[in-house]
Amino acid sequence: MRTRIKELRARHSMTQNDLARIVGTRRETILAIENCQYFPSVKLAHDIAVALHTTIDEMFVFDE
Repeated sequence: MRTRIKELRARHSMTQNDLARIVGTRRETILAIENCQYFPSVKLAHDIAVALHTTIDEMFVFDE
């Protein structure tokens, strides 16, 4: 699996701190998710998707 969160953040000129503040988590959590070191809860994934104006399916790419 890989994530497109960094790319999607850039489209909205949003930093990790900005995104973390919006979804109510820490910047380190966003960093870990972006680096596929932490898999967010469904709620957090949903909140991130809403903040980035996208869907969970668009944020994560599941390799076969």
